Amino acid sequence: MNRKLPTETIVLAIALVVLVIDAGGGPGWGGVSAYPTIAMHLDRTAGAPLYDLLASVAVRLPAGEPGFRLALLGAILGALTLAGVVAASRAILPRDPIAGVIGALLLLITPAFRDAAAFATPASLATCGTIWAVALTAKQARDARDTLGALGACAIVVGSAPWLGVMLALAIAASLLRTGARKQLVIIGIGAIGLVAVVAWLDAVGPFPSATASLANLVTGSGRGAGAIVIGAGLLGVGFGALTGLRGARWLAIIVALIAAHEIVVGSAPPALSAVLAVGCAIVPSAITQAVGPTSRRQLVTLAAGVPLVGAALLVGPTLWVDDPGATPTQLAHDLAGGLPSGPGVVIATRTASWFALEYERQLAGARPDLALAPMLPASQADALAADTLRAGRIVGSDVAAFGRLDVRRAIPRGRGFELVSDPAPPAQPVSAPARYPTETGAQQAILLALERARYEAASGRLDAAARAAGLAERFGAADLAVLAATLPSPQRPALFGFLPLDVAPPGRWLLELFGDDLAWVAGIPQPEAASDAPMPRQLHALWQQILVGNIKSDDARIAALGPRALAATKTMLEDLRR
Repeated sequence: MNRKLPTETIVLAIALVVLVIDAGGGPGWGGVSAYPTIAMHLDRTAGAPLYDLLASVAVRLPAGEPGFRLALLGAILGALTLAGVVAASRAILPRDPIAGVIGALLLLITPAFRDAAAFATPASLATCGTIWAVALTAKQARDARDTLGALGACAIVVGSAPWLGVMLALAIAASLLRTGARKQLVIIGIGAIGLVAVVAWLDAVGPFPSATASLANLVTGSGRGAGAIVIGAGLLGVGFGALTGLRGARWLAIIVALIAAHEIVVGSAPPALSAVLAVGCAIVPSAITQAVGPTSRRQLVTLAAGVPLVGAALLVGPTLWVDDPGATPTQLAHDLAGGLPSGPGVVIATRTASWFALEYERQLAGARPDLALAPMLPASQADALAADTLRAGRIVGSDVAAFGRLDVRRAIPRGRGFELVSDPAPPAQPVSAPARYPTETGAQQAILLALERARYEAASGRLDAAARAAGLAERFGAADLAVLAATLPSPQRPALFGFLPLDVAPPGRWLLELFGDDLAWVAGIPQPEAASDAPMPRQLHALWQQILVGNIKSDDARIAALGPRALAATKTMLEDLRR
């Protein structure tokens, strides 16, 4: 008998190929690089013990480095999630299977989903469990396997996002009982969830996910790029279905509300909301098809109705492939610690990207076993640790030249990082051009490292070297560099860069150009006016120059127009210069 493959099976196969091709090739940036480390050490955290157990198995595959092995796990979970969107949509919209494909396609190009699929995290497992719990619960012709399967999916969520899993399990159990599932099976399923929880949390380390109570979790986690279309269209579809009495739509609205509340309070599984709302997106083209009326080409009409949604998502900002850093975090770790003298000693990282890159190389590659990596500490504690280590005659390295109460002159550049020393350092080594790290995060780290070296050179009185360290040699040229080499800040033209509120915008090339503005101001080198669309700190710096040469007063309306941060920074700058 000739049988067609189910739509979700076809989607699963295609999605698996796409996501495996796009899987991350290395540890990734930031916190995602911690998961291979945990998996290799067979640790299980209280926040996601079931995921850690699964990752411990996946990370031992004989293919690539640990980060890539977990990326393969993420691709598998991502493909299963897309298939779950199709299955859930078909359960609610049995006459329009193509609508589920449209929802899955929209989810495929959202940033939150693709990041989770490319670098496996507990969020990817929680999302997979959530969508399959929804799909199996929403089936109209449900049997015992579907009941137990739905509760089993809840157990997966409990083990990867505990608070979400508990809320989901209660909602799923209530829905199953209300729609006629056997009470004994529901009790067995709930008991199995409890057993999984007991086994999963045995010997788990660390705390449960804590409450953050931030709406920003929801916006930044799920609403980026094409995710905004999924949220908007999904809410529209779920709301329309609930108002028109579509079977399962009201229950789906409750699940959406539970996940949204979890993201606002805890924020540990952002793709889960997008996955469920992708089912809501499927309702929109199905509703349009229903409005058109009976037709022999129903699936073509549904497909045509979904094209505008996909088009809007493509215009807003799709994620067609992830920004994979590959081995760049490894390069960053080598650039920071590879040039330090032999230990014993400690490396103090002040930025999370630096810390996770160093930790990954230390734990999995055995890099620099002679140097311990300090935990992320406030500057007031990190400077004390550095001072105590130096008094003990040991090596101290860092990704910055100074922090807290440390003196920037007591540092020696080593690669892209610094060795902190007890006595004022000798003349600096030759300056290299800024590093070139791929991906957006890598570019930001390269800019921050270049800026730190430039500020070190400027503090040492080598303004020409500072310009070269910031990659501004072409901007100034040989004549201006000669002027900078013979210039030092003066009371009439003091350095202003350190007073500026630099955290109002993400790191970018504008930071280095702004540093160049300050060098030009100190040396009296003519420079063009700041553009009206320049970042606020560049505009503020230009206004400060006008204040100090007497062209405008400190209460100029243009400063107030830049916002309260600009006003506060101006007051601090003027008070400090007067002292």
